[in-house]
Amino acid sequence: MAFGRRRRQEADEADFIDGEPEPEEHAGTVDNPRGPYDVEDAPRDDIHRLDVGALRVPALEGAQIQFQVEEASGRPMSVVVADGHSAMELAVFAAPKTRGLWDDVRAEIIEQLQANGGSPHTVDGRYGRELELALPTPVPGQLVPGRMIGIDGPRWFVRAVMTGPGALDPSRAPLLEETLRQLVVVRGDDAMPVRDPLPLKLPKEVSDHVEGLDEDGDGTGTEATSGRPQMPTPGARIAELR
Repeated sequence: MAFGRRRRQEADEADFIDGEPEPEEHAGTVDNPRGPYDVEDAPRDDIHRLDVGALRVPALEGAQIQFQVEEASGRPMSVVVADGHSAMELAVFAAPKTRGLWDDVRAEIIEQLQANGGSPHTVDGRYGRELELALPTPVPGQLVPGRMIGIDGPRWFVRAVMTGPGALDPSRAPLLEETLRQLVVVRGDDAMPVRDPLPLKLPKEVSDHVEGLDEDGDGTGTEATSGRPQMPTPGARIAELR
């Protein structure tokens, strides 16, 4: 499912183009005892996190990390973390300085799904209101259960989409839940239109792997890997880290 692009008509110009950070606390930020963290508040720990641009993704033991890329440009659009049974897609977007995005985005998604005959359910989760919904797969007419989590931070918004058993019961995907809790967001100071994706990049570990595949001429550098729950973001899925 695409990230909603409809902007509230009453949003002012300051909300449309995000400017320099302000010292005031972000109005939409949820006070969580753990992350996702803004880079300014990230803990000093021994967790190895992959540098993927606007995100620092914890490379936890047992997790498989993949990247959804835009086919035309090869630019990463989101990160997919899997545990062999469930998967979680992570994407991050620019947000206003004065309010969060999740309430608006959630309402838009519910409206879109209901207009198409869907029946999304709003439930209470660790990060507040979450959406339980059915997500499309590459098989025509086949849907899988999903859970969408929205997290508002200081001038950023993280969208996490779970599929597999973890979408129905978070306790069945503890590795993915811990990945989300240990995630770090690097917003940067550049002004960006609200709701635009924050720039991602392939980490060095993946870039080196893909270059090696391409040099070998096996054509698998941008092939989608199989055997994982399908995520609702278009594009090829490339080189996984285990």
